[in-house]
Amino acid sequence: MILYHGNDHVLAKPLFGFGKQDNDYGSGFYTTQDFQQAVAWAMSYSSTIAYVNAYKVDETKLNVVNLDQYGPLSWIAEIVANRGVRGEGAMLLGHELSKQYRADLSKADIVVGYRADDSYSDIVDAFLQNEINVEEMDRLFREGHFGLQYFIKSQKAFDALEYRGYKKFGISTDYQNQAEIKARMDVSRFLRNRSSQIVLNGFRPSGITAQEAVKNALCI
Repeated sequence: MILYHGNDHVLAKPLFGFGKQDNDYGSGFYTTQDFQQAVAWAMSYSSTIAYVNAYKVDETKLNVVNLDQYGPLSWIAEIVANRGVRGEGAMLLGHELSKQYRADLSKADIVVGYRADDSYSDIVDAFLQNEINVEEMDRLFREGHFGLQYFIKSQKAFDALEYRGYKKFGISTDYQNQAEIKARMDVSRFLRNRSSQIVLNGFRPSGITAQEAVKNALCI
């Protein structure tokens, strides 16, 4: 498969062992199969020039773990464990979720899961504050076009990357994904409306909330 990495410079040889530990899935190399998504990510690094680096990798020789197969609570638990959350109550629930639902990725070479950003944090905060349920959280992620990441985790996976060159872009609003922008606005609007319903009308979401997931150790 071909993977792309957006950045503000050419990166022919990613190095194992570098990167911040508090990134989405820990210290490693973050890529995507979606070229346009890589362009957007590259432009978030620079105000002038963006680069999309391409790599080929034979995934049949690697242990590729897609967190989707474990359900939404698993990838939430993984990102919360690495990035943390806001607020004491959310921290307590997030810690318990990580203990109960975090997948064992110790033998994974590549991990596939959603990319986290500020919009992600708003969704997770709402979930950990029991304002939305699991099904709503999962739907908001999918509707928000957060994009899947291919997280290069192990030395074996780094060694398997074959560089295929790069493309250079000048920063332009022409590359902005209008459908993604609208989707993010819709997600924000939904969360604001839900918060208002809770404060003004005492609304309580039905279904499985974070509190219920922690309390009952559900298989989702």
